[in-house]
Amino acid sequence: MDTSPDVLIAAAQKFLRTGKKRLSPSTCLDLTVQIKAVDLGTKPAFLYDCNATNPEQIQLYLNSLQEYGIVTSALQILSIDDNTFIFNLATIKSHLDELLQNKSVLLIDVCPSRKQPVLLGFEKRTEEMIKALLGLFMNEVHESSSVIVVGEELYNEWNLCTLFGILLGYPAFYWFDQTKGFGNCLCMTPLVVSTVWVKLQIADISHRCCLYSFSVPEKLWSDVQCHMQQWTEHLRDRFNKQAVLTDLCFSRNTVTLPAVTL
Repeated sequence: MDTSPDVLIAAAQKFLRTGKKRLSPSTCLDLTVQIKAVDLGTKPAFLYDCNATNPEQIQLYLNSLQEYGIVTSALQILSIDDNTFIFNLATIKSHLDELLQNKSVLLIDVCPSRKQPVLLGFEKRTEEMIKALLGLFMNEVHESSSVIVVGEELYNEWNLCTLFGILLGYPAFYWFDQTKGFGNCLCMTPLVVSTVWVKLQIADISHRCCLYSFSVPEKLWSDVQCHMQQWTEHLRDRFNKQAVLTDLCFSRNTVTLPAVTL
């Protein structure tokens, strides 16, 4: 079994190529780490946003990772409004179930009409979105296709910014009223950016990668710190159940930007 960096880089560049543009070697290895984290259940899903590769190409790439023994689970693909997620069905179902049972959603309202961001509780619209998504996974579990497509009639009612945060396993998610626009009140608002790093250590591969990166308004940090600590400990527990990813580390810094796109 050849799992050398060169082989994995070549596979990504072959199957995920768009036109004449190939992914950089570093990006190829980042993809390997992210997908392995999903395979291991360390994170529920990964958003593929490296280029305009379609789900069929990504499926061929996942098949090649299975042939090399990097991927051992039956990973699937979720397509929402031209956004492609790679997920582990068992992990994503467990993740969504936990959110519903514990009502542990930390929602931050950043509507542009507000002077500053505010925390929201576990609202009915968010609960309904999670239930609909969980139902979608339950209904598709016996289908032969490994690509699940969410129809426009369903996701048009959802805030995709919030949905993506939930799918990716972030501890906090931004929300705004998309029926009134896609702006936000985060302009020149100090944000605490939390980053999680891991290293893939397997065969001849040793590659460090950012596993998570998310932000919370600094003004709300004291209100969410306990929740963040719980999320961190939960991640440590999942991390400690495997031995392929190593060197888990956390960092935080505060940034202030003239504009924030969600």
